[in-house]
Amino acid sequence: MNNNFYEIPNDWYGNFDNTFMSSIPQMDSISSMSLADSKVALERGNLFNDLYLPYKNYKYRMLRANNKREELLLNILMHNFILTELDLYLDTNPKDTNKVNLYNKYLQNKKRLIDEYENTYGPLLLDGLTGRENDFTWVNRPWPWEVWK
Repeated sequence: MNNNFYEIPNDWYGNFDNTFMSSIPQMDSISSMSLADSKVALERGNLFNDLYLPYKNYKYRMLRANNKREELLLNILMHNFILTELDLYLDTNPKDTNKVNLYNKYLQNKKRLIDEYENTYGPLLLDGLTGRENDFTWVNRPWPWEVWK
């Protein structure tokens, strides 16, 4: 009798060949992997070059900004993505000082980009409202996802 919740047969796991699992790199080898350019990493959805396996003939979409506002938003999005990827890596490798330093660099740049965006176009986040005159007029401006020419 099988006591697991999903009633998986005991020999089910024996049906897998180990080719897939052997292609996954061990965590200690990830620290030495090369990192993709930030823009490429965002477009393909993977920061680590050696971990990127394209799906069949899929071509990832190239992201392009049409104006300065979209360029700032794209850079903020790119920094958020890189920070998330590095955060996930650092969860299992907290002593990798190179990646910690890289994380802090991207975090500082993201803050600078958000400040630049908010000084030019108005608040982007709720915490961007504090300490300014006429803070609550931000709802009258175009939202970041609205296209205005």
